[in-house]
Parts: sequence; structure tokens; C-alpha cells
Amino acid sequence: MFNLTRIMRAPTGGPGAGGAATWDTRKHEWLSQLEAFYGLIEQWLEPYRVSGQLRYDYHPVSLLEELIGSYSARSLTLHFTGKHVLLRPVGAMLSDSRGRIDMEGPRGKARFVLIGSQWKILFRDGSKTCHEDFNEDNFLKALLELTSEL
Repeated sequence: MFNLTRIMRAPTGGPGAGGAATWDTRKHEWLSQLEAFYGLIEQWLEPYRVSGQLRYDYHPVSLLEELIGSYSARSLTLHFTGKHVLLRPVGAMLSDSRGRIDMEGPRGKARFVLIGSQWKILFRDGSKTCHEDFNEDNFLKALLELTSEL
């Protein structure tokens, strides 16, 4: 007969386990990187906000991750020319990155991944996954692709 007692007592590294301080640090680093990401977007979109072509607002979002537990972050919604684009944090505990944000618009979705301490734009080229640098030109290009009627 199979006995689950040994598994139930084994430390998992999850919330409340011996590595909780490490996961808490990782969560705080992720939230800091998320705010820095949003700060760059605000900076790049400032001329459009000042001219009245665009506005944005933040909304709280609850995230639940196995190793980090439950925590609160912010999503960012961009409003312009009758369109809305949502930037939504997905989480910090991903197998291929230290965090991910999805940008969803009327024409699809773009993904931003945190690799090391650098943000990258994730895209698929056929069956291959590629990364582009996260910079103003590439962000605006992704935003245009998600909102334009090309």
C-alpha cells in the first residue's frame, strides 16, 4: 500500500517552507521590475498623454503562484482612439524567465519576459521562439500591431 506521509512532511520550498525568505525576495524583485517596466511605458507614452491622444490607468490584480503564494500587483490599461490595451502581469515563477507581462489588444497578444534583469519582447517565428529587446521602438511597434487595422 502506498503511504503519502513521507511526501506530506517533505519540505516543498513553497510558502511557509524553509525557502520562504528567498521566495519573498524574488516576489519583491519581480514587483520592482514590474514597476520599472510600467515607468518606461509611461515615459514613452507621455507626449501622447499630454496631447490628449491617450490616457492610462492602473488596476489592482491578485496573483497566485505556487512558490510565492498570493500577492497583489497592478495591471495597466491604455485607452486611445476608441481602443483599449491591457498590460497584465502573469507572474514571476515561470520556467523560462523571471517574470512575464501579457499585452492584450483588439488584434491579439504580445508577451514581455524578464530574462535576468532585462525585459524582452517574446514572439514566435514559425515554430521558433525569438526575443527582441524591450525598447521604445519595439514597444510602439508591438502596440501598433495589436491595435492597427492593417
